[in-house]
Amino acid sequence: MAMKRARQAPSAPKRKSPEPERRIDILGFDQQTTREIRLSRTTEYALYSDRYVDDWIAGWLATPRLSIESIPLGEMRRWRIEPGTGNIRHDSGMFFTVTGVKARHRTAAGELEWDQPIIDQPEIGILGILVKRINGVLHFCLQAKEEPGNINSVQLSPTVQATYSNYTKAHGGSLPPLVEFFLNPPRDRVLFAKLQTEDGGRFLFKSNRNMIIQLADHELRELPGEFIWLTLRQISNLIRRDNLIHACTRSILVSLVLSRGVSGRRTNPSCRDTAAGLAETIQWLDDQRSANHILAKRVGLNTLKEWNLDGNGYFSHREGRFFRVIGINVSSAGREVPVWSQPILANPECGIIGLLTKVHRGERHFLMQAKAEVGNRSIVQLAPTVQFTPGNYVGNEKLPKPFLFDEFSGDGRFPVLRQNYQAEEGARFFQETHLHRILQLPEGVDLGLPPEFNWISETQVRFFLHLGETINSCARSIISCLL
Repeated sequence: MAMKRARQAPSAPKRKSPEPERRIDILGFDQQTTREIRLSRTTEYALYSDRYVDDWIAGWLATPRLSIESIPLGEMRRWRIEPGTGNIRHDSGMFFTVTGVKARHRTAAGELEWDQPIIDQPEIGILGILVKRINGVLHFCLQAKEEPGNINSVQLSPTVQATYSNYTKAHGGSLPPLVEFFLNPPRDRVLFAKLQTEDGGRFLFKSNRNMIIQLADHELRELPGEFIWLTLRQISNLIRRDNLIHACTRSILVSLVLSRGVSGRRTNPSCRDTAAGLAETIQWLDDQRSANHILAKRVGLNTLKEWNLDGNGYFSHREGRFFRVIGINVSSAGREVPVWSQPILANPECGIIGLLTKVHRGERHFLMQAKAEVGNRSIVQLAPTVQFTPGNYVGNEKLPKPFLFDEFSGDGRFPVLRQNYQAEEGARFFQETHLHRILQLPEGVDLGLPPEFNWISETQVRFFLHLGETINSCARSIISCLL
């Protein structure tokens, strides 16, 4: 790429900060970490000016290196449709498999059965972001990364996205750049490290370790050209742009969304109130988990009753709903592997991820649902108010419309606080984006909630984020927009 990184920093009061001991309390970060996060979120100082960052991003967007062609699944190189099962597998037996799953979901309200394709990738990967103080301000290392399913040529991705096979070199290749900082880091360098689940509707029992690792001030003075240091203020502004901040980046950075009250005032609930409210929410979540039973069984794709190969050679739902499994050919300039094929999931339309908010006792609360998904090990996780693709429900006699469907799919009765489009990650999903819509419940409006819905405070959300594998990928994605 022709653009060069500027090496001089804007003027700022230079000060040395002592290396603190990073102790994380039950609700998130210690006071010093919280102060540093707030400073990075609010200060105008940054290593690179906002104009430079915009030009740097524009340069990458204008120079795509991947060329993508959709092809029938049967024409993919080194991937095959197994004759016996119909499952889609790589010749090496590595990477991932598209298999079938048959599910039976039982609740007190009734029973629902279905079958579907699902991605089976039984590896725990690393999604990691490096952070360091630059002139006393926390900066976060993001990467301009191009993936075959991206809507834009590049998105701002974490410092590292590595599968287990990648970082153990099981595939015989070299280690991903900078991954060494995430392999057994000293405990005092770890700001955040928790397992978080992937999309439970399309991944089977898949989790990645989301990590934020802090460097010493003298480490990593130079970055490879596709990496850049940004403050949280800069990232929070960029996340307002459509389809620019990578889904994995949002999944990690949601851990840095700190509780704020009305007009940004900090909230300090008492320990007794916090413990009581949290205990009630934990009990509600456990009640919901005990009320949902999903029996999931791996089966061959060729046994699915509602799915088959269509006229284009894609694996599709017979009514055209949900998603398709398509093949793509990828040609790349400047990569070790110049041409490859792979299966990838394609959504027929844009989905909606929605969050209803209100302020209660000076603290922001989110209306969240206890949502059961076939690919979750715990079955039920905390999800946003809504997550749906409208076409899956319109005219569907089998599936009723979700709660607040009309309010989030059209011009509803609640004011819009924020909305824009955020893309899914482009390694497994093809040009997929979802409208992220955050609405405000007006004062005095009382919603009658179904039992699987509950108002959850930001303080409680922070607890569940640091607990790990409790808040689903859609909820992490939309809450990150409040960074």
